[in-house]
Amino acid sequence: MARAADAKYDVDRTDTVPETARVRHFDELDDSAQEYLFNVAQGASPRDPSNLSGLNEGDVVVFTEYYRIQ
Repeated sequence: MARAADAKYDVDRTDTVPETARVRHFDELDDSAQEYLFNVAQGASPRDPSNLSGLNEGDVVVFTEYYRIQ
């Protein structure tokens, strides 16, 4: 996935989950985080997720695939 010009983070599809990663399931996220991940999965450029409750750098979210917040 592409890095947004003003974002500090990438949201990337991944096939592996690091042992130290916190794994979140899509349905555990609040509405704003779900909307964010849905848009990224549909091809929108990711923006800084630090203002979304429940998502932190290094997290892996299980949705249609695994997505890692970096």
